[in-house]
Amino acid sequence: MRRPVASSWLVVRSWWCVGSWWLVVGGSVAVLLAGCSRSAAPADSPEPPTLDVTSWTEASELFMEYPPLVAGQTARFAVHLTRLEDFAAVTKGRARVEFTPASGAASATVLAGEALRPGVFRVEGTLPAAGTYRWALIVDGPDVSDRHDLGAATVFADESAAVADAESRQSDDAAAISYLKEQQWTNPFAAVPVQEGDVRRSIRVPAVIEPLTGGEAIVSAPADGRYGAAQLLAVGDRVVAGQALGRFEPRLSENREDHATLVANVAEAQVTADAARADLERVQKLFAERAVPLRRVTDAQRAVAVADARLTAAQSRLAQRDETLRGGGAASGNTFVLRAPIAGRIADVHAALGASYDEGAPLFRIVRTDRVELQVHVPASDAPLRQPVHEIALEIPGRPDPIVVEADHMHDAGVIDPATRALPVQFDVNNRSGQLLIGQTATAILYTGQKERMVVVPKAAVLTEAGRPFVFVQTGGESFARRFIDIAGRDGDLVGVRSGVRVGERVVTRGAYEVQLASAAGGLPAEGHVH
Repeated sequence: MRRPVASSWLVVRSWWCVGSWWLVVGGSVAVLLAGCSRSAAPADSPEPPTLDVTSWTEASELFMEYPPLVAGQTARFAVHLTRLEDFAAVTKGRARVEFTPASGAASATVLAGEALRPGVFRVEGTLPAAGTYRWALIVDGPDVSDRHDLGAATVFADESAAVADAESRQSDDAAAISYLKEQQWTNPFAAVPVQEGDVRRSIRVPAVIEPLTGGEAIVSAPADGRYGAAQLLAVGDRVVAGQALGRFEPRLSENREDHATLVANVAEAQVTADAARADLERVQKLFAERAVPLRRVTDAQRAVAVADARLTAAQSRLAQRDETLRGGGAASGNTFVLRAPIAGRIADVHAALGASYDEGAPLFRIVRTDRVELQVHVPASDAPLRQPVHEIALEIPGRPDPIVVEADHMHDAGVIDPATRALPVQFDVNNRSGQLLIGQTATAILYTGQKERMVVVPKAAVLTEAGRPFVFVQTGGESFARRFIDIAGRDGDLVGVRSGVRVGERVVTRGAYEVQLASAAGGLPAEGHVH
């Protein structure tokens, strides 16, 4: 039952006139074409109430408006049929209403013609004798063939009793939202029944994407000098471990020996060491012939040890310089090759061709992106994690759907962060697709293996207003209600609900924005139905 609306009832009354149409403009009624088989009611006569009924089956939805049922009178029903496969209007076929007496006698059938227009059928006929009936709407056609059992209906002996019963069943719900079938068929729309389902238990926690441990490297100037390259790398370029990043030529100074000087020092130390060994051999032969005292042998051995130490030091200085500057390989002369220590992408470039830098100045920052670290902050109430994490999904702002990530190697220090008062937990995440960006923030959903049975609605049905989740419930064919819900959990495309909706109710999953606009409009459009 819905509150009678003048525009809607006048259109229904127009069916009583063959070849006449009514137009409602600004609350006034104009007759476009006369020729009624029955005279219209006087303008000042009370307006009869309009009844409606809504029924759903697996195949179709019925929304039917009809007048009070009076025995022996001709009744005309406004039948709206929707195909639930795609929520489109049923365009072809025939519909009929069947009345079956509660006593079990033969049924009386009210037949209908074909559809007046897509989705709208006119069913009319003489009502049976007064009494209680089981009634049904049957439709047969190429679009859909279906039967809607509508329960019990009472056919009254006189009009006054029928009208009084209709008025007693009227409800005035000021919060109801009217959204006509013509609008539902024209705009995207879908509504599905609320069901029970198994929802995996999960924890929703804030998260951030960081470089993997050892997955970030700073390539800095190994000495005071000048940087050069055939082509300067740019931010975003990919590099592999050992790839040349450019050349670095150290600046020569009084306190710094270049490559050539160090090589000369090694050669000089080598000659000195060779001479000391030759002298030791000569002195040892002379000592064997008792030509020199033992002190001369000792002095020669000491000279060899000193020469070897100086040679080793010179070689170490040369090797240390080459290893420090080349980063994996030295060029000829005094110019060395800077090489990437890890594979990844260039995140920062501070180097400029031909520019001079002091020792330790950063030139490039390289970050590994094929594997990243997901850092989450688990509330102290959920720490430590009581169940192992089987799957992680990330809700990233700007993305319509969560991203399921491949995570492993969970690291849990077991220490609450004093700033956030939460437990930091890290996961190594596979990021070969590159869909996760370093520094990106998200909400991580940590799924455990446990499941809980609860009322569920599709994720597409849930909207948010001022931070509160709500859904639109279809309470009738053309009436809707906004319901705030208490979310118990999320699992993929399902949202678990503690309160707000019941199993069997239908929630809008497509076209909620249009229903919201209808809510703001405050009711039916002025023209109502056009049948």
